[in-house]
Amino acid sequence: MEIKTDIVIIGSGLAAYAAALELRGSGREVTVVAKAPGASALNSGAWDIADSPIRGRKDEWKDWPSWKEALRQILRREERHPYTLLSRGQSETDFVDFVEKTVARAAAVLPLPMASGDPLALVGDLGTVKPSAWVQASMRDADLRRWDQAKVLVVGIPGFPNFNARFIQQSLLEQQEAQRKTHVKFAGSFDLEIPEWAGRVSMSAIELAQRLDREEVFVSFGQEIVRYLEGKVYTHLLLPPIMGLENTPAILQALNRITGLTAAETLATPMSVPGWRLQQALENFFHENHCERLEGEAVGFDADGRRVKALYVHRGDQRLKLKAGAFLLATGKYLGGGIQRRGRWKEPLFNLPIFLDGRVLDSQSLPQTSRPHVAERQPFLSCGVTVNSLGQALDVEGQIVFDNLFAAGAILGEFSPAQDRCAAGVSLVSGTIAGRHASAVG
Repeated sequence: MEIKTDIVIIGSGLAAYAAALELRGSGREVTVVAKAPGASALNSGAWDIADSPIRGRKDEWKDWPSWKEALRQILRREERHPYTLLSRGQSETDFVDFVEKTVARAAAVLPLPMASGDPLALVGDLGTVKPSAWVQASMRDADLRRWDQAKVLVVGIPGFPNFNARFIQQSLLEQQEAQRKTHVKFAGSFDLEIPEWAGRVSMSAIELAQRLDREEVFVSFGQEIVRYLEGKVYTHLLLPPIMGLENTPAILQALNRITGLTAAETLATPMSVPGWRLQQALENFFHENHCERLEGEAVGFDADGRRVKALYVHRGDQRLKLKAGAFLLATGKYLGGGIQRRGRWKEPLFNLPIFLDGRVLDSQSLPQTSRPHVAERQPFLSCGVTVNSLGQALDVEGQIVFDNLFAAGAILGEFSPAQDRCAAGVSLVSGTIAGRHASAVG
């Protein structure tokens, strides 16, 4: 079966969303090919734009640099970083402004409430504190930089092992000891036994979120907290990141009203309810903006000279031939299958070379591309495809592989999406640039 379209986006995460958003209103027909939810479904709730490469682990929260200053440091220090490559031909100021507008637009259009800060100091569900720039609105009030003499109650649920309220309480107090400013004056913890769930063990985050979406459940949840609060003085509630899949704003508003405290979720670790909220929001955007979505796996392509002519997609028992004017690769690194090592390192669909530290990876083993200590920066997490300032994929000689083939998102090399804390920013910026220039050649 043959299908004709204008632009094909391979992948359905933030980079794909940014490209589709850029193409909205262009008159181009966009088709999104997605074989499964990617790394977006594992998102913690935060959108990391840029973190300072020289920020110390012991730097106080109030001294953390803004993401704009962190971005400037990256541009000046890391010549192969995707931000640096994509900024060529622009002044530093113009590029920083472009990033700010790009991310703000993506947050405003996405059918999921987002909030910003510059920077935020956000509590995670393991008790850690990390910098970010944007976050799901339900987590905005967990920004420790805004807390002053806060008395925080950490609320856990027996049977939900992913969130240990007492551990988070102790971790917050220990980290506060290293701060000159008193962000957290006192922290307590409370495990809320909900009668409907009494005796349950190993409840999943998704299951709990679905239950809390029901009004009678989250109102009862708030009332139980009020009973515990009687005679106690707290200012903030820190909650597990499971406050609903669909009704999260209503749940947080109800808890604020019922308890009289400032309530917020922590960030999440996989598998992540905030990640599923994000993935659902992305899919809703594609649907509402008439992007044709093909569930299937891209397995091959046809080319004529320096142009890709068609993409082959397996969907069940069908083999589809998708003809288009431009193709945008946004398959991520390992989770989405964008990078594989089978005898040698490669991008499996278009056979693009994989780069690490400016060199092409071939048959190097995993030990040759990793470090012995888990806490160290792992080189293999930074490998990937390289592009020019237009987002076109490049070969080993630095030449354009195909004039109408672009790459965006986590598949790009010379940065580690998680360790460098810039995954969302790179995805949104590279997706926007790739979408803009794909429209011009498609």
